[in-house]
Amino acid sequence: MDRNTEVTLDQLYSGIVAAISAKFPDLHVEAEREDRDMKRLPVPCCLVDLIEMPDANDHDPGTGQQAVNATFSAQLIVGFRQDAGKNARKEVRKLAAALAAMVRLNRWGCPVGPAYVHGAYPDDFDPDLDQFECWRVDWEQVVHLGETVWTNDGVQPTVVLLGEAPMVGADFAPDYVQVVP
Repeated sequence: MDRNTEVTLDQLYSGIVAAISAKFPDLHVEAEREDRDMKRLPVPCCLVDLIEMPDANDHDPGTGQQAVNATFSAQLIVGFRQDAGKNARKEVRKLAAALAAMVRLNRWGCPVGPAYVHGAYPDDFDPDLDQFECWRVDWEQVVHLGETVWTNDGVQPTVVLLGEAPMVGADFAPDYVQVVP
């Protein structure tokens, strides 16, 4: 049984950033940006953060890994002066709508569950961003943390003959049913 659900958070971040960057080539995309100096913030941009990982044991893959509902938030930031001919308020909303549609059911090229979008919302709570139009798109997806106990080494067993307990063993071999030709 091959249940390869191993993924690191770095691999997942890379997949998210690569997918968003490919879909929106004019957008600067970063994950977990530490430097929030707004003077050096390239706009328009998308800042992706992992905001929580509550338990998701109802999605236990049977691999010995911890299942979590990873909740992500992508903050979209558009400058008022970046494109004089466009309405920044309208542009950030259009961008949020397009990003929400792109995120929906995306797996980012990683062995994770599909992304389920919570919604797109205005993000007006950071006073350092008063000179920008900001929206965010939130989503969650199941991620399995840690190493899997299943590996791809050895021989995978196959069923060729089928018997019914308690009539099993060499004495009952003629009664077995062949399930694989």
